[in-house]
Amino acid sequence: MSAPKTTEDTPPPLVYLVNFENYLKPKHSTKCQPLQRFEKPIGKVSRITRNLKRLKLIRWYYSASQRFGQLPLPKFLEFLRARNDDGLCKRKTGFEIYCEMASIHGFHIFVGAKTWQRILWWLLICTAVLLSLLIVTMSLSMSNERPTMRSITTMMKPSSEVPFPAITICAFEMFPLTRLRSKSKEWGVPPEMLWNLNFTSLQPLISKNISWKNVLEELATPMCNQIQRCEWDSPLRNCTDKLTALWTLDQRLCCSFNHQQQLFSSHLGLTLALNQGCPVPPTNNSFGYEVLVHDSYEIPTEMTSRLLVSSGSVAHIMVQPFVNRITPSLAQISVGMRGCYLQKEHSRLSSSVYSQINCLAESRSEEIHKSCDCVPPHYPSRSGWKVCDLEQLHCVRECENNEKFKEEQARWNCLPPCQFNRYEFQSDIQILKSMENLSNASQPNHRSQQVLLRVYYDSPMAEEIVLDVYENWLTFIGTFGGITGLFMGCSFVSVFELIFFSCVRPTCNWLTRQQIMWRRRRRQRVGQANEVVRRAN
Repeated sequence: MSAPKTTEDTPPPLVYLVNFENYLKPKHSTKCQPLQRFEKPIGKVSRITRNLKRLKLIRWYYSASQRFGQLPLPKFLEFLRARNDDGLCKRKTGFEIYCEMASIHGFHIFVGAKTWQRILWWLLICTAVLLSLLIVTMSLSMSNERPTMRSITTMMKPSSEVPFPAITICAFEMFPLTRLRSKSKEWGVPPEMLWNLNFTSLQPLISKNISWKNVLEELATPMCNQIQRCEWDSPLRNCTDKLTALWTLDQRLCCSFNHQQQLFSSHLGLTLALNQGCPVPPTNNSFGYEVLVHDSYEIPTEMTSRLLVSSGSVAHIMVQPFVNRITPSLAQISVGMRGCYLQKEHSRLSSSVYSQINCLAESRSEEIHKSCDCVPPHYPSRSGWKVCDLEQLHCVRECENNEKFKEEQARWNCLPPCQFNRYEFQSDIQILKSMENLSNASQPNHRSQQVLLRVYYDSPMAEEIVLDVYENWLTFIGTFGGITGLFMGCSFVSVFELIFFSCVRPTCNWLTRQQIMWRRRRRQRVGQANEVVRRAN
């Protein structure tokens, strides 16, 4: 058994002092040999390639590519010429460094590629950039041509939350025949002339100081007196207090329900029972009513949707509401671009809520006031405006029939409101059989003069339409990023890379060179000063 080794007998660990640069240097410079090149074994693929190179077309391709590579390029396209070295002897340009590190597709082809390959990829990249710019410009032009869009929301609004429309009842005839005959005898005017309100035949009325407003009010029949029963949303809920007399722009006295009010209906709606109060001959079809369905804050005009209901019938009017609302971003664009008014953007004469029909009616009153210095009776007017009399009737008729008056309507700037409720309806009219039997028993030669009218929502849900901007800054970023990413593979990172390599890095390199040159000049000045001092000593 040998004795155990002590710490004194163990040799110290070996320490190798090796410099990596010295390690790479050849140990024997005389024995340094260049690297050997082994010939590539000739296989089937090499033979096929060698045979293909003998073809005239392939040889023409190689010669054309060599000539194409020797073509002179402009100075700003010198980066397209291929390098003649391996990249270790010649210093790389900033563009080549950017191409090696760029995340945009295709730029890495410029490093190590041939001249024709660089030119080909440069043309493809320029084409992609031009196409992306073209499509972005088209997207901007589309957003400028159509700055707003309407879309239907998937979540419908309950009909009980939509204001019920105004229901206006008017007679078929402007003036009843019996009242017209009695007033014509009283005033000494033929009924035909009084019906047409001819200015030449109304001289007796003018001499008697009868105003135009008095003529209309004396000849018109109060329509609200013909409504015998009014039920609102319940058989036990009387709505007679909701009825108001209303004059339309065609000088007719009507009775309107829910005018200048805001009522909401759950399901039953409105029920009206009307009676003309006079027997109706069976051969006369002019007895009945016109039912106008419109917004509660609108003035009924000749453009208002209406339904003709003859006497002795039952009419069911099924209303379908459409809610048009806006988004908050719509107020950020101008009125000319969105093509509609918000509620506080347009001045009003008489109505509390803006609508296009009210704007046209008010502008019509303003034009008549400019021409005749007055407005017709029951027209929208400002406080202090004079109401036209029979002397101004001829001026008002000429103003309304003038072609320039119709052409100026396009310059009134009566745009539609951005947010409003629209009502469409369908009707079902049937003969009032119960009343018909009673009328036949009492008056066999006359049909019933009663009308039963029911107006209600046809569905518990209302369709909601949203008016929004076509493109805002967020959607534009998405559109721009999608187009540039599709054509160029561009992203925010690639844009930052381009800014860094085109602006930041050249600036830093220039500052570094200036600092080095400044240090050299400083060293030269210090050396010259020391030399002068040394010579002086």
